[in-house]
Amino acid sequence: MQSLLTELATTLRQEIDQYRRLLAVVRKERGRIVRGELAGLAELVRRKEAITRDLAQLGASRLSLLERLAGECGETGSRITLAQVSSLAPGEVGERLQALLVEFRGAVGLLMAANDVNRTLLDRSLDFVHGSLALFRTVATSGPTYNAGGRFGEDARPLAAVNQTA
Repeated sequence: MQSLLTELATTLRQEIDQYRRLLAVVRKERGRIVRGELAGLAELVRRKEAITRDLAQLGASRLSLLERLAGECGETGSRITLAQVSSLAPGEVGERLQALLVEFRGAVGLLMAANDVNRTLLDRSLDFVHGSLALFRTVATSGPTYNAGGRFGEDARPLAAVNQTA
């Protein structure tokens, strides 16, 4: 069981490091969003996808380790959480796992907050673009403001119904 706990701590440390790498990319992404650098955004998205693939593999390894630990603890058929394992683990390994769990939660929390900021920036950018397009559409589809002679609001031919007397 000790080797499984050590392997779990190592996997958790790797996950935390990957989440921090992802956080750094998300923060760079924010700058690119603000500056409107679409080419730079595409590169950052590719980097995020690579990190996310690594995180998926590490997450699968962590779940496998937790299942094996659950089996050794006699918890077959049920899931055991990181918090449960860290509280059940003896001595120094348990303390290390508890510290890693706190660090893990902190890294994920920071990443979620950074993603929320980026999502808000993107939503506002889209709102601005949609508003601008609506304004341009109105200008393009409305009648001319000036006539050919350069006069404001005068129609070249008067309306017959308005100019008739009864």
